[in-house]
Amino acid sequence: MISVVIPTYNAATYLPKLISSLKGQTLRHELICIDSESSSDTQKIFEKEAVKVVHIKKKMFNHGTTRNLGVQAATHDIVVFMTQDALPASRYTLQTLINNLNSRSDIAMAYGRQLPYPETGPFGRFARLINYPIDSMIKTEDLIPRMGIRTCSCSNSFAAYQKADLLAIGGFPENIILGEDVTVAAQFILSGKAVSYCAEAEVFHSHDYTISEEFRRYFDIGVFHREKHDILSHFKQAESEGLKYFIEEYRYLKNNGYSDLIFNQFIRTVGKYIGYKLGTIESRLPIALKRKLSMHHSFWGNTNYRT
Repeated sequence: MISVVIPTYNAATYLPKLISSLKGQTLRHELICIDSESSSDTQKIFEKEAVKVVHIKKKMFNHGTTRNLGVQAATHDIVVFMTQDALPASRYTLQTLINNLNSRSDIAMAYGRQLPYPETGPFGRFARLINYPIDSMIKTEDLIPRMGIRTCSCSNSFAAYQKADLLAIGGFPENIILGEDVTVAAQFILSGKAVSYCAEAEVFHSHDYTISEEFRRYFDIGVFHREKHDILSHFKQAESEGLKYFIEEYRYLKNNGYSDLIFNQFIRTVGKYIGYKLGTIESRLPIALKRKLSMHHSFWGNTNYRT
């Protein structure tokens, strides 16, 4: 038995298919949802499916703190985190990920491959193809010189943790705008543990971000990198990876019949870069402006945030 934890908010569109898929998994598990004041439609699904729910106030949601509540509520030694819009690609998805997690004693975390939904556009599709390749790998500290910040790249949209290892480093960082998964992965790697990417364990999960959404998302990434500079400084700077991403994305668009989107790609890239750089200097900006620039508006209303 394992515990599966899913933060939810107005998830009625996703939950019926997701819960059905989870029920069909070959690995037995308990399902726990951490819900942030969802509408009645979502609550009805919880009641109908007899889901264990931890209720929190919407304004109290935080990527780290909320998932720590899930760890506390979990009754098993392995905790799998998913997001409400991720969907297992097969009935063996959970079993495959857990087998990978347990394949070596030093693996503290394993995360799976994210496939683009069929309707996903070129930019969202490319993001999944480059960030979640076909080959699995186990990432340890000796890979940092070659992989840089990609060494600790991972995603809680579908990831499994040894609860004991997670608790040993103090759980997820509290009050973080995003990147709670990357922070923990970096801590694991720097402490001698391993993080495993299991390409055979697949979920569907993708987004078609607009240019303005990309700007706001990268503003938040910049905020995260500034806040966690002490630990991320052990890894190569993110800007160099951004250039590599741009070049590979350009090739993908050109080689797959999307040359008409290259100008759009340029605008997106400029927007992401400006957003990121503004995020890294957010301490100089007023709270009201940060709310407008950020994808996670509620984060800036949190009185625990260090200005």
